[in-house]
Amino acid sequence: MKLLSVENAKTIKGEKLGYLTGILYLAPAQESGVMNTCPMSSAGCRADCLFTAGRAAIFPAVITARIRKTRWLHSDREGFMAQLEKDITALVRRARREKLRPAVRVNGTSDLSWMAHSMAAKFPEVQFYDYTKLPRPWQRERDNYHLTFSLSETNHADAIAALQHNINVAVVFTTKKGSPLPDKWEGFPVIDGDEHDLRFLYRHRMPAVVGLRAKGRAKKDVHGFVQIANLASKGVTA
Repeated sequence: MKLLSVENAKTIKGEKLGYLTGILYLAPAQESGVMNTCPMSSAGCRADCLFTAGRAAIFPAVITARIRKTRWLHSDREGFMAQLEKDITALVRRARREKLRPAVRVNGTSDLSWMAHSMAAKFPEVQFYDYTKLPRPWQRERDNYHLTFSLSETNHADAIAALQHNINVAVVFTTKKGSPLPDKWEGFPVIDGDEHDLRFLYRHRMPAVVGLRAKGRAKKDVHGFVQIANLASKGVTA
């Protein structure tokens, strides 16, 4: 079973910037029924997860495949990791042919740092990156592994700590598609995260908030996971 996805809206944007990106999508949280792939998930992020957005909202087989992958990881970690290594090797070869730089998100819809660390160590020439809700992300970054912390309705203090340690924080706003995001959140500048997914390109800049517009089920968020854009503009957080 092929594990990495390279044909989606996120990766296409990256190709325009010179990167070929492979993303591993597992079943988030406890959707697989066999393991929890998102140990710090909140009620809000579980309810608003993009697991069922995009192609997954149109083709049920996409969700089935993600659950199958997660169950494979749970039942045969060695075999799963061997296949993931093969997929990354193939991605590197393809990137070389297409004169692009390889990048990989091991946790497209999961939060398993051990898996990313394992692959980052095997492929030092590949740029790895993920979003995480695990506290103290600065302790888990590597030279070729970049992390962006994700805000939820339950981890505000951890998000501020991440920013204070030069880790960018992804914040979902109620801002509609095509409309400008707030200028600041909690005093930190907001950059437009919908322009592309290559979060590691901001590594050496001042800490910032990666603003994302609510998509899918997040448009109807009732947990406080999504920040109200006009309040953020006035310096108020939801």
